[in-house]
Amino acid sequence: MKTIDEQVFNGIRKTINRFREKPFNYFTEADIHSSLLNDIMTGGSDVLSVRKNNISISLVHQEYPTNFRFKKKQLLEGYNWTYNEEETSLNSKKGARGNFDLAILNPEFIEKSTIKYPNEYLYHLINKDAEMAKIRMRDQDTFKKELLYAIEVKFIHYRNARHKAMIEEIIKDNEKLRLAHCHSNGFINPINLIFCSSEKKERSDKKIPVIEKIKSYVQGRPIELYDKLNRSYERPIQVLMIFTESFIDIKGKTTTKPIANFNNNNMKWAQELINIL
Repeated sequence: MKTIDEQVFNGIRKTINRFREKPFNYFTEADIHSSLLNDIMTGGSDVLSVRKNNISISLVHQEYPTNFRFKKKQLLEGYNWTYNEEETSLNSKKGARGNFDLAILNPEFIEKSTIKYPNEYLYHLINKDAEMAKIRMRDQDTFKKELLYAIEVKFIHYRNARHKAMIEEIIKDNEKLRLAHCHSNGFINPINLIFCSSEKKERSDKKIPVIEKIKSYVQGRPIELYDKLNRSYERPIQVLMIFTESFIDIKGKTTTKPIANFNNNNMKWAQELINIL
């Protein structure tokens, strides 16, 4: 597991460093996804893949299904875990499954699946079929440990730097990652990576720019949206957030240190990743 952690951490570091050096290598969020996948995998094929029955199976996958349900609108309001654990279970009739931008499978999940489901283990690993996932739920201890990492990515650029929807999407991603952490009893390591290639854009209503709000949120300060509901949002302590900024304006290139204000002493893996960065 330590070797897998090192491979994942170094891959994240490489993508972040490349973005800081050459922000306009990336035009779209999909560009960042591809870079992150490649950087994590490069040099680690023996670490991040398992060979079973003469089939090589990668541990790293994009758009990997969640093992819980949720309503997208509810993600912004947040779920009360005490009251909503069953509501977000796969057995619930409410909401739907989502996907993680990037997921790292637990090699033990592959090992146990080949033993327990020898004729259909690949379908279990692909995890598209919720009914198959419900079968695996019968062994809760194993089911909660199918993923090592769940990663979300957001890209802020000159076209969306004023959009309040960017803050809302980041908050939703955090809630999805928090639910993943809760449903796994804290086993999954959730990471939210935010990349910004734009300077802050002043708003016509003279309110705090979107990028400044996002930075405050990552740093752990409560923020409010631009609506009239006056709801306050705080970064969940279960999720490691990293904000990386690099842009070019009339003054030239600006690259600041990544922001990763993290203070949960129970998650040593997060501190290790921050130290590498």
